[in-house]
Amino acid sequence: MASGGPAAVDGEDKGGLRPALSGLTTRGRSFLAAGVAAAVCAFVLGQSNLLQVGFLLIALPLVCVAVLYHTRYRVAGSRRLSPARVPAGSEARVHLRMDNVTRMPTGLLMLQDHVPYVLGPRPRFVLDRVEPGGRREVSYRVRSDLRGRYPLGPLQLRLSDPFGMCELTRSFSAFDTLTVVPRTEPLPPVRLPRGAP
Repeated sequence: MASGGPAAVDGEDKGGLRPALSGLTTRGRSFLAAGVAAAVCAFVLGQSNLLQVGFLLIALPLVCVAVLYHTRYRVAGSRRLSPARVPAGSEARVHLRMDNVTRMPTGLLMLQDHVPYVLGPRPRFVLDRVEPGGRREVSYRVRSDLRGRYPLGPLQLRLSDPFGMCELTRSFSAFDTLTVVPRTEPLPPVRLPRGAP
């Protein structure tokens, strides 16, 4: 992801209501269930005020889903690995940069970069609101005692509404590779005997 372009975090999810509702969080599903229960109880008990509360509880998560899935966020991401080749037991630093390329601020962004377990735990970051045209940079370290080639990525981005009712998850498609080579050991200086060829 050395030169990442805009990610597909623009709400253009084609597929209807089911994929949109699958983004409801536990809080959103709880509000929806409480609203349905309140509406049913209102019909059974004949309470119009309870029916209004039920409709409000149903409407809030649905409005949050609609707003989040139709908001045109465009976020560009890039990853820089320095150095890309390290000896075993040494650290490399991964720099992530997120650019908001739209004219509206983003909400809360949650980033997670997928790295092999041999390099350490998966790094997770929470970025507060990114202003229009703004940029956020974060970095983390990776280290391996085993030689090999390790893929870094894809970077996963989760966007949630201010109430925590639903979240939208997207992934960047680019990968980077960290190469871990064997550690070199300095040899002590050796004098050759005079009669050696």
